[in-house]
Amino acid sequence: MFWRIAEGRWGRKLRRGFGRIVSWDPFFGDMKHHDFAQGRMRASRIAIVNHMIRVNGYRSYLEIGVRRRSSMFEEIHCDTRISVDPDPAAEADYPVPSDDYFARHDHRFDIVFIDGNHTGDQVERDLEHALSRLNPGGAILLHDMNPPTRFHAREVYEVDGAYPSWNGTSWKGYAALRKKRADLTMRVVDTDWGVGIVHPGSQDIYQGPGKSFDDLARDRKRLLNLISVHEFLRLYRTPLNREL
Repeated sequence: MFWRIAEGRWGRKLRRGFGRIVSWDPFFGDMKHHDFAQGRMRASRIAIVNHMIRVNGYRSYLEIGVRRRSSMFEEIHCDTRISVDPDPAAEADYPVPSDDYFARHDHRFDIVFIDGNHTGDQVERDLEHALSRLNPGGAILLHDMNPPTRFHAREVYEVDGAYPSWNGTSWKGYAALRKKRADLTMRVVDTDWGVGIVHPGSQDIYQGPGKSFDDLARDRKRLLNLISVHEFLRLYRTPLNREL
């Protein structure tokens, strides 16, 4: 009942008002203004993607999962942008599931943003596919990697005919690679429901279970490799190594 109230119409309004005062939301994360490469603005997935584009000089962008082009896709500043979403209402460049897109096309990209089907299995596949199409020095970013509660990490979007905030089990796809890919660098920035960053590099394989929400709640910082926006800006102030 508590989560239904917190994610209801008035609950969201109260949280937004509180967030504007303290610049932090217990669900959303950091809402402060920071000095990104493209200027000073509020922390969000859009700010982080555009920062990576500006710092690295990226020229090609793929967005998986659009819903509304105006909500993010049209806010991304990159020379070439391609969108994929099977929902006709999204008006994506490729109105097909992401698996079909990758099976039919061999486009390559500097940066990929994943926010499609919110299941762990699908996110894992999207990550694997995106990694195979990434240009040297490129990066993959993901949304909804830090569900704050079991309610937000539920399997199904709809709750009694309503659609409260939902991160799904997307984090499980990220966790799967944290447990097996030592050749990647993986982090989650604590803003906008958790913005994941994945790129070639190196990492210590996560040794914990990482399969259930209880596992995530028990060891969230280590499992996700959770970092603050300040840490993100320090770590990604210079271009990624294009030799990796």
